Amino acid sequence: MSPVLLIEDDPDIRVLVEMTLRMHGIETMTCGQGKQGLEALEFADFSLVILDVMMPDMSGYEVIRRISQRFGSQAPPIALFSARPQDALARELEGMSVACILPKPFEPEQLAERVEELMRK
Repeated sequence: MSPVLLIEDDPDIRVLVEMTLRMHGIETMTCGQGKQGLEALEFADFSLVILDVMMPDMSGYEVIRRISQRFGSQAPPIALFSARPQDALARELEGMSVACILPKPFEPEQLAERVEELMRK
């Protein structure tokens, strides 16, 4: 199975998520900025993109738009990672292709289970 791409600007969260997923046998590639994540998508196939909403170089919303424009129906599923209330995010995401919203903070075991579930779909 293809790896998961994690695009998250906070290095502590990036390391925690990567360690959690790898402990569950999920290969993971990480990027600290939206632009880096978009570049990674050009050169490798991913089974899932986990994407932070608030990043310094470009928002998660912009990354979603660019992935949709570039890959269309061939885009990998996207899980949005955010501490913002899910109902507010859901309104902002109308019309965007997002598989789910993953809450921050998170329980590592629950995160791994949800990622495994998304990868099976």
